[in-house]
Amino acid sequence: MARRWAMVAVIGFAGCESLKTSPAPAPTEPVPVVSAPPRVAAKQSVVVPASATEPRLEAEPDPAPDPLSLAAECLVRGDHANAAVHLESHVREHPDQLMFRAQLADLLVRVGREETAKVHYERFAIDARRSTGVPRKHLVHVHTRLMELAQRDGDRNTEVFHRGVGLLLLTEEQDGLPDRDEGFCEEMLCKAMKALTEAKELNPGDARVRLRLAEVYDRMGNRRAADAERAVARTAVLPSGSGPILTLRE
Repeated sequence: MARRWAMVAVIGFAGCESLKTSPAPAPTEPVPVVSAPPRVAAKQSVVVPASATEPRLEAEPDPAPDPLSLAAECLVRGDHANAAVHLESHVREHPDQLMFRAQLADLLVRVGREETAKVHYERFAIDARRSTGVPRKHLVHVHTRLMELAQRDGDRNTEVFHRGVGLLLLTEEQDGLPDRDEGFCEEMLCKAMKALTEAKELNPGDARVRLRLAEVYDRMGNRRAADAERAVARTAVLPSGSGPILTLRE
């Protein structure tokens, strides 16, 4: 999406040789001067430049660079703080361009704006689960980042939640592969179940945890446990006590 800028300078040089005047012709008989008729003379004496009768057009100003181009220029200069400002403006105008949001979150972490980065990571995680292709494959990276930020903040509940989701996603990536590694998938599911179970114990009312744990149980073939977690998620309340969570799937 980045705009390509190219500048072409064209300088023209025109060389001209001096003109030599030829000798004056030999005198001849005087040429009679014939005056033009008054009307003709008057008609020929008035010369109106074409430009004087045409409207003068103002030169249009060059369009201002878009935020994405400005962000790219800042990154070239190593100005990450202003690059984040311009990229944030672009993401605000184009919220459906998920990968730019993920790049913005990474850049915000780099410049120390971690709280804002978390918001963009979380938004990406919600939108990318409904997507396919590159955004979907980028989810492991985003949940890993959220886990690391939670570790820095000492937020154990958030840390183990994102660890569990990341491990679950690693298992999902094996789906459909001709050389699916069953041993790897079983190990990742066990670790995901352990992390999400701890998250559930730390915050029993978090519906997100219950739903992800239900996905793990489904993959393990434990349908009864999966149904039990979804049943609890239907009546779960937000930690702030603001009411039931109605959306069970992101």
